Amino acid sequence: MTQDIPQQLLRELEQHDYLDLAALYERYPGTHFYSLVEALYQIKAEHGLNTRISRFITEIEKLTQDLDAKTLTAEHFLSLTKTLDLNQRAQKAARFIHTKDNHMAFSKPVDVVMFGDSITEWGPWHDGIIGVSVANRGLGGDTTQGMIMRLESTIVCQPKLVCVMAGINDLAQGYRVDEIIHNYAEMLSFWRQHGIEVWVQSTLHVGARLESLNPLVATLNQRLLELCQRHDVAFIDLNVLLCPQGELPLDCSADDLHLNSKAYATWLTALNPMLAKRFN
Repeated sequence: MTQDIPQQLLRELEQHDYLDLAALYERYPGTHFYSLVEALYQIKAEHGLNTRISRFITEIEKLTQDLDAKTLTAEHFLSLTKTLDLNQRAQKAARFIHTKDNHMAFSKPVDVVMFGDSITEWGPWHDGIIGVSVANRGLGGDTTQGMIMRLESTIVCQPKLVCVMAGINDLAQGYRVDEIIHNYAEMLSFWRQHGIEVWVQSTLHVGARLESLNPLVATLNQRLLELCQRHDVAFIDLNVLLCPQGELPLDCSADDLHLNSKAYATWLTALNPMLAKRFN
């Protein structure tokens, strides 16, 4: 972050009742988004400003609106953590239930299923994949264990090919590489039993904010490559194109994890020629 940005952010905070974080991020290209938001909080506190960081009201904000540091007791804290834990688990489970239900109920025959977590779910596959029909079976926050529970949703489409990417959520939640490989092996076995071809796409490296995961990502990808070689399954190393330095570049993501259009375009430059060769 350049030296003049804090002064510019101070003016933004002084001149507005609330900020538009997306517009602010676009105004300062090349700035790490999390660093930008963190700087806003720091400047706001230093100058005693009441500007809202955004119009969005967070769950913790709603739960603590009648509390302050002087009235927050241990009992309050335990109640807050319990409520947040319950809500987060219930919301995630409900999203899983609804997404799986919809994927099972609304399906039509396609050539390719894209299967994975949010990195797959947010991908522009319908617009970006050329010449073949596609179904998006990504689900934000999912792990390989959750994906095993959704395997049926990949075959109701009667695909000829499944392109799968997963594992980063498992690693972030503390699951071992061995556990992820075991789950991958189960998925490959399932698709093989149904006569469906599979392409395993490398688990992508993450950016600086999450860099402690990158050694595990490298280990996971080596193990995935070995698994694919044993089962004669294609392994597509997207990190060679997107993360040649072993870290997701700043210009590919706003949050060091999810991808922007530049990153997806690079991904598609690898995938589209392979799909054209496979289906034409």
